[in-house]
Amino acid sequence: MYFRFTLFNSLTLLVMAASAAMIWIRLRFSVEKTWPLGYYAILIAYSEAFPGSLSPYAVFGGVVCGLLLRFEFMGGAVLQSVRVIEMGIFGYVLVRGTQLLLMLPW
Repeated sequence: MYFRFTLFNSLTLLVMAASAAMIWIRLRFSVEKTWPLGYYAILIAYSEAFPGSLSPYAVFGGVVCGLLLRFEFMGGAVLQSVRVIEMGIFGYVLVRGTQLLLMLPW
């Protein structure tokens, strides 16, 4: 079995690399950075280009978490819980991308 570089596989790898970069950015830098909003634009475009690849609920949840963190409406335990939810969504994108690349069942 070999890996074929199709457009779908290449874009899936790009989204997975962007997800790994966002995990690093969220853990390393402050939560007010604008980069994650660009990531979510890429994620929305990917999920619209390939319907059924990602759950729309997870994508929407990630966008909401990204906006809440960007405009910082809360603090303390609520802020930490939103960050944990966002990390879960990053993990979902990485796991789902691996499933799509390896053609594993949903």
